Amino acid sequence: MWHRRCRLPVRAWLSTRTARSWQGSRRGRCMKIVKTGWRAALTLVLVAAGLTSSGLPAQSAVGVAAADGTYRFVAKLTIGEPGQEGSTTCSGALVAPQWVITAKSCFGSSSVVSGPPPRPTTATVGRTSLSTSAGAVSAVDRLVPHPGRDVVLARLVTPASGITPIRLAWAEPRYGQVLRVAGYGRTATEWVPDRMHTAQFTVGWWADQTATTFDVKGRVPANASICKGDAGGPAFRELEVGPQLVAINGSSWQAGCIGETQTRQGAVEIRVDDLAHWVRETIVDFPLADGSLYREPAGAISVIAGGAPIWFDSVDEISATGYPQSWAAVPDGTFGLLPAVPRNGTVVAAPNHGIYVVAGGAKIWFNSPQEMVDTGYGGIGPTIVPTRYLDTFPDVPRDGTLVQNPQGGVWVFAGGAKVWFAYPQEVIDTGYGGARTVLPTRYLDNVSDVPRDGTLVRNPQGDVYLIVGGAKKYFHSWDEIVESGYADAPLTVLPARYLEGLPTASSD
Repeated sequence: MWHRRCRLPVRAWLSTRTARSWQGSRRGRCMKIVKTGWRAALTLVLVAAGLTSSGLPAQSAVGVAAADGTYRFVAKLTIGEPGQEGSTTCSGALVAPQWVITAKSCFGSSSVVSGPPPRPTTATVGRTSLSTSAGAVSAVDRLVPHPGRDVVLARLVTPASGITPIRLAWAEPRYGQVLRVAGYGRTATEWVPDRMHTAQFTVGWWADQTATTFDVKGRVPANASICKGDAGGPAFRELEVGPQLVAINGSSWQAGCIGETQTRQGAVEIRVDDLAHWVRETIVDFPLADGSLYREPAGAISVIAGGAPIWFDSVDEISATGYPQSWAAVPDGTFGLLPAVPRNGTVVAAPNHGIYVVAGGAKIWFNSPQEMVDTGYGGIGPTIVPTRYLDTFPDVPRDGTLVQNPQGGVWVFAGGAKVWFAYPQEVIDTGYGGARTVLPTRYLDNVSDVPRDGTLVRNPQGDVYLIVGGAKKYFHSWDEIVESGYADAPLTVLPARYLEGLPTASSD
């Protein structure tokens, strides 16, 4: 096997809740594992590129064969001429009709630069079985590498029309959450499988995560593994609203993969949930103005409000909203890369519907022009949106939304309630140093001060509680949270002072 020395700085993950600490560089080709009390270290080779014909490193998900027509956004990348030295295959995910996200290391060294790929590259998308003619096949004519992560965007010469791209996730991965991984690499019995394989993986212990990577371990099937050929393949949440891309496959121990003798299970994923802005800027290299209409080639017409596209369901709705029937063209897939809801502080209105400010995905109504002035929104012209769309907005901001009243009081929303910060340092201590949305005093006065039952919260020290009947119930471990079914629940940080004041026994 071809080796490369680890050249990246050593990092450490320390946990006071476990009896071990790990140290190592996981973005290189090898990893050092140090257990408490050990006097020696074990070095393992990790693979982080695509399957090659020349013995160069490569990375497939050993799971089950995907059903025909499923996960059509998964892509197979063929890099170089098959059979020739340096040829490689990897996996990826379609994030826009003309763009696939994958691992930078699939294309060689970390010094990949923007421009044509170093070797001829072809992407196959929407083809569960490679022996069929489903989906689309296109050459790649441009690579755009991320400056600080093993991530690259590959542009297709011919857009993958008729295939719905996957959206980037809006929330970071958390211990115990279940993700699905898919790819075209090796399996336990096949060197070059014809069909995409997939499996469920569980996000690993929080102390082993970094700002850019996290561990996963097979869940269904329990012995699932990531093998050569899967580098760059997607790890995604399966939600009712559709799949959301959390990460791409980075490196793996490849337990159970054909040709491998390693028995250790698990892999390391590269986060992309926090790269939405970079992806949008790469693909849409011009600003979209609030209050302007845009149209994709496929026919969707939207007005931009707070950076989010608000679509019209008919030409009559455009006229009823007061916009002229004229718009600018944008690339296919543009709207799928924009936020789903307007940014906080966006002022919107609908015909004969009043004026609102957006906060945490909710619409907050102004009951008079003076109230707009008092909250600092006087003179701001609202973006007009369809009444149908505005009716879908909730009236309470999502958990974790930071707000204030005109007098300067600051709160954070949790479980439909507002939780007050007693002084500025408390805001900083709880990690809410960002901007806050000003809301009318009248509105805030009518919001409860006690989160609803089932709200998951924690203090700045990391202690996690469940709110039940106005009381706090302490979780002794993250495993207990997962076992109780709260692995995917919103988790809001609240001031220690507030949580200390809550009772431990529920009220009658």
